Amino acid sequence: MASISITLRSFFLLQFVFFLGLVSGPNSAWAASLHRVPRVTTSKLSVGNGVDLAFIDSGAPTSFSKSTPYTTIFAIHGEGYYSPVFQKIVAYAPLANIRFVAVTRRDYNGSTALTTDQISVLASGTDDQKASYLVDRSTEIATFIDTFVTQNSIPAPTSNGQYGGFAILGWSLGNAFAISTVSNVQSYSSAIQTRFSTYLRALILQEPPSVAIGTGPLPAQTYTPQIDTSIPADLQQPAFIQWITAYFDHGDISSKDPNVLSYVLPSISRPPSVFNMSAAQLAGMTNNGPANGSDGLLIANVQTQLLASYKKALYDNATRAAVPNMKVTEIVGDATAEFGIVAYWSILDDNDAAGGDKVEFKVLHGANHFVHWDNPEIAIATYAASLQ
Repeated sequence: MASISITLRSFFLLQFVFFLGLVSGPNSAWAASLHRVPRVTTSKLSVGNGVDLAFIDSGAPTSFSKSTPYTTIFAIHGEGYYSPVFQKIVAYAPLANIRFVAVTRRDYNGSTALTTDQISVLASGTDDQKASYLVDRSTEIATFIDTFVTQNSIPAPTSNGQYGGFAILGWSLGNAFAISTVSNVQSYSSAIQTRFSTYLRALILQEPPSVAIGTGPLPAQTYTPQIDTSIPADLQQPAFIQWITAYFDHGDISSKDPNVLSYVLPSISRPPSVFNMSAAQLAGMTNNGPANGSDGLLIANVQTQLLASYKKALYDNATRAAVPNMKVTEIVGDATAEFGIVAYWSILDDNDAAGGDKVEFKVLHGANHFVHWDNPEIAIATYAASLQ
């Protein structure tokens, strides 16, 4: 592992040197264009019990009509990166007749921090306490959605189910919370249950890792800088923040063979997404504190509850009946880090076992874990297609 890690860090260094040359050399105008991202304003919404959730909002499209009202997508971010990672989607969404609202999870910038007791549940709680933790976080997100819909007069779905209403999108570890928001729908107030029953049109799973849905064990070859002991402990998460944005040269992923995956070494076919971010942009959408804290504890200690939540949201007939208009789509890039592909295989198998009609799948050729940053036009088109 040590020799591999040294090679990987050397690879990163060479890439940084090369792309720093691009930024400061004759291609500096090209580099500057990559950083032209619209500024977004963060707002907050109270969900009760002294809890605020921050969010960014594209606003309502100005060109929609009464016959084709816009659809609202509520997005939930992953580990390390929080809601501003979707800022390019905010610019593209109105062009697709979509209002895009990216919600910041508890513990991340702008939203209310988790309490000491809540962190203790993640660290050493009972199984019931961990399940209740997911219910509580899901209730907060569901309350956010219901309140936002009411305050902003979000259009109801049309009679043909093609327009209006809302979707919930999870990206990366955020899928744990997107899925839980659906799996716990029958625990919400009657008003929220009614809202979800009529308004919820889609659950979009953008590259959930296995640790977001509890479908371990992982392949023996699994790698991430977060578990690489040859990297100093205080640099493991910052290394992950950069490494996860890379592209990877895998073999034929339709084979479902773990041996065709590239686990460690990024591809040189395309620069990692981090090279398309300025230092200010990267700092403005990352927070290593929760990644090392509450998210790490969730990954380490709540897998049993996450698996139960995933199974209930996607395959339980009573839950699906409670949200009868909800379509489920899983999106994965074939050049993403291996964990997204391994989870994709698990969902494929589980869907087949459930009859093959619970989940639709979209594989994006050449896409990595940050398609919403590197190719926002492809991302928003894929989200829009997931609504149909």
